[in-house]
Amino acid sequence: MKLWKLLLLMGLLVLAGGALLLGVNFLVLPSMVHSNKVVTMPDIRGMSQSGASSQLRVLQLDVEVARQMAHPTIPEGMILDQIPAPEARIRGGRTVRVVTSSGPPAGLLPNLTGLSLRQAEITLQRERFRVGRVLKLRRRGVTQSVVDYQNPQAGTQLFKGAVVDLVVAEPAATDLMRMPDLRGVPLFKARQVIADAGCVLAPVLFERTSRSQPNLVLSQEPPAGERIRKGERLELVASSR
Repeated sequence: MKLWKLLLLMGLLVLAGGALLLGVNFLVLPSMVHSNKVVTMPDIRGMSQSGASSQLRVLQLDVEVARQMAHPTIPEGMILDQIPAPEARIRGGRTVRVVTSSGPPAGLLPNLTGLSLRQAEITLQRERFRVGRVLKLRRRGVTQSVVDYQNPQAGTQLFKGAVVDLVVAEPAATDLMRMPDLRGVPLFKARQVIADAGCVLAPVLFERTSRSQPNLVLSQEPPAGERIRKGERLELVASSR
C-alpha cells in the first residue's frame, strides 16, 4: 500500500474515533443520566453515614463525606449537614455531599484545687466543661472555702462538655461569724470591733464627701451579714474632707 493511502486511512480512523467519542459524550451519557428519575431529597441529618447510604441507595443516590467538624453534643460519625438540602429535587445517580461530626472537641482539664467554687465554675465554663456534683465538707484549720478535690483529676484529656465533680472544703462552723454592719460607725470604733473579732483590717481607703462627718465608715467588704472567719482580711472605706 502506498504511503499516502496509509496516511489517509489512519486519518479516517482518527476522525471516526473522535466522532464516536463525541457521540457517547453528547448523546449516550446524557440519555443515560436523564433516564434516572427525579426524586425528593430526604433529610438525613442526625443519621449515621451507613444509615444514610442505605436510605439513599433506594433512590439511586450516593453519599460522599465532604468534611468533618467537631460538635459538643452530636456523636462522631453522625451527619450534621447535607447538600442538596432536604426536600430539594435531585435526579438519581447523583452524589449527596455531607458534613459529619467528629464528636466533641477534646481538651485538658485544668487544675481547680485551691480555687473558690465560683472561680472553679468560671474556669470550667471558659474551658467548656460543666460542673457536676459539688460536695461541701467543713474542716477545722481551713480558713476559706476552696476546691479540695476534683474528679477527674487535672490534666485528664476530656471531651468538651464533660462533667467535673468537686469537693469543696469549708471552714468549720465554730470558726465562722457574721460580719457586723459598720457603715456610719466612727472609724476608731470599727477598728476596735474588727480587732476584737480577730480579723485583719486592710489599709483604709478614704473618700472625700460632704454628706457625712469625716472618719465615718462609708462601705465595707465583706458586706454586713456575710459569714466571715477569724483572721480574714476586711476592707473599709471611710469619709474624709
